[in-house]
Amino acid sequence: MADEPRFFTLTEIEGIPEITLGSADFVSRPIIVLAKDEIIQYVNEAKPERLIINFRNVSHISSEFISAMIVVRDHVRGNGGEMKFSHLNETVQTPFRITKLAGRVFPIFETTPQAIDSF
Repeated sequence: MADEPRFFTLTEIEGIPEITLGSADFVSRPIIVLAKDEIIQYVNEAKPERLIINFRNVSHISSEFISAMIVVRDHVRGNGGEMKFSHLNETVQTPFRITKLAGRVFPIFETTPQAIDSF
């Protein structure tokens, strides 16, 4: 990526890239759009076969952020990859459960090692 991302940090664990979202609350449209665009840029450049998105720093999300994550997932899958989530607190996990996307569309794990082991 040409510029350093503003809304996440990227690390690699056991050869698997992990995007750790920043401490922003992903509820306002401008932040959601910028974060989504940064993640998609990374996904389209790196084309990871496996990707973990770590929510440890996120305290709140909106339904629009869930829609953004669907778009990100579609890019990951379009490149032949698989995406999993880790470290969602109860407040962040609830909207995924209410929309019935937890587990079915987004595999969610308590920890990064659990997400890695599930690939």
